[in-house]
Amino acid sequence: MIVLDFSLARASGADRGPGGTMDFATADLYDLTAEAFWGDLTFTVDGADFSGRGPVLDLATELFAVAAELTTKRRRDYHAAEGAGDYRIERRGETVSIRRAGVGTGTVDFEEFRTATRDFLDLVVRRLSTKFPDLSRNPEIHRLKQRLRT
Repeated sequence: MIVLDFSLARASGADRGPGGTMDFATADLYDLTAEAFWGDLTFTVDGADFSGRGPVLDLATELFAVAAELTTKRRRDYHAAEGAGDYRIERRGETVSIRRAGVGTGTVDFEEFRTATRDFLDLVVRRLSTKFPDLSRNPEIHRLKQRLRT
């Protein structure tokens, strides 16, 4: 079983625009994933608890991308933004194992992993877009929404 959730701890950690805040309508993908939205992440897989503070949108987009890649590849490493964690994710048949040094390894059914990562990205995009309406005008967010529909 995999559980993915978050609570937002801070938004717009980057001082980039007038008044020291990020313009969510025009921010690039790096700023949105690595800088803008940090929070407390719930990430458990079959008893392994990878939860902690980290970049919310980064985790959501990367896990979704990993699930897509594992349809044709066997392994993918994920290095969370700003040193928030390094993961090795491997597919063996219909099972996905997720390992992080110092935490351990959790395993989950591949289809459950794909569904959970898609649902998590959708949840993150919806919650952030509701809380920060300017995100709805951001081209990167539009691209993420398109990827969710395919």
